[in-house]
Amino acid sequence: KVCSGRELLLRLYSRVVLRLPGVFQFLSGSSVETNITSHIALTQDTPGDLKLVLKDCHNLLGGFRINLQKG
Repeated sequence: KVCSGRELLLRLYSRVVLRLPGVFQFLSGSSVETNITSHIALTQDTPGDLKLVLKDCHNLLGGFRINLQKG
């Protein structure tokens, strides 16, 4: 989403699923979901020197699920 000026609003959704070997295998299949929102701007301090700036980065934990394996 393009905001006023030269800023972009970036929204990322991610889900991490655990696949663990050995002693922690009982947690395999558990997951964590998160939503990340950030304003991104492209700035130029000097000619030819472009910088990507992340502003107001917010993280919202969407939820988590724990699957315990039998045994």
